[in-house]
Amino acid sequence: MASGGAELGDFKAFVAEHKDKVYSKIMEYLSIDAPKDFSEMMRSYVERKGQYRRPTYTILWNLLYGGKNEDSLLPAAAQQLSEDYFLMHDDWMDDNNIRRGLPTAHKLYGPEYAIDAGDALQTILWRVATDARDHLGAARGRKYFDKFQDIMLVTHIGQYLDLKLTREFNDITKFTPDDYINSIHAKSAYYSVYGPMQCGAIIAGASDADVAGIKSYGTLAGLAFQIKDDILDCTSNEATLGKTIGNDVKEGVKTMILWHAVHNADQHTLQRLKEIYGKKRHAKTKSDIGFALKKFDELGSIAFAEEEAQRLMDEAMDLFEKETRKIKESKIKAIARASISHTAKRSK
Repeated sequence: MASGGAELGDFKAFVAEHKDKVYSKIMEYLSIDAPKDFSEMMRSYVERKGQYRRPTYTILWNLLYGGKNEDSLLPAAAQQLSEDYFLMHDDWMDDNNIRRGLPTAHKLYGPEYAIDAGDALQTILWRVATDARDHLGAARGRKYFDKFQDIMLVTHIGQYLDLKLTREFNDITKFTPDDYINSIHAKSAYYSVYGPMQCGAIIAGASDADVAGIKSYGTLAGLAFQIKDDILDCTSNEATLGKTIGNDVKEGVKTMILWHAVHNADQHTLQRLKEIYGKKRHAKTKSDIGFALKKFDELGSIAFAEEEAQRLMDEAMDLFEKETRKIKESKIKAIARASISHTAKRSK
């Protein structure tokens, strides 16, 4: 496998290079005629910035397919705004306490205000996406807008599937790896990885075949991304990750880690895990969460998930080489390659 001379740090440097440009473009759209406190709520997550992986994929894949950097700025801004508004809603649904190192919006302002502020962000992101469509012109603009709208709709469906798996599969012995994969595909593969990549390729004028081919490796990279997210929820810390740790256990989220633990635990441990996951989230204690995380480690379930994330990432890398074989080696291609490995190797 060709390395192209880029390491993981090159992708992080690429993100850093473009982050402020995207942020500045977003802020141009947030100067609205509204009460000061409402504007502050609406900008709350925007000003915390986040990691900007998704908009960076759009920028990077636009360049990979020979596009102009300036053409991807508005689509990247829309992509980041979508994350900021999704998270304001998602944090309320999951009752998260911390987001990007600070209290979540519904904890700061109350759920009604937080949801309203998130809705306002969504309204603005569609203005940004519409301006991006108009900038790109009739053919490219329509293709881009249709793709972005599809990403957004499928993500909401994915949220439903995620909630359904979390809330309706009360018996942790009954869910399967396929249930898990189906629940995370929309949000973690399409929305987080290959959708933004496809937007970038469309902006560059890539062929329909090339855009479709991105899904093959982007899906695998996206699944690796989510499995790594599940791992970090078990092994990281709040200061590094910027959000509450052990939240998947608290919420009753069904993960590959839990599936492995269920099928490798002794009867006593399995019964205890069933009791913990059978509780309502507010009834789960720190001791409950600590027990589950400890058993995930002792049973090798976290190591199992690490191996699975690595396997998926390796397959994604192979498919990337196949789908981009006609694209000459360059610094941009090397950074794109490194960005795929980032899905399974990131620390936050």
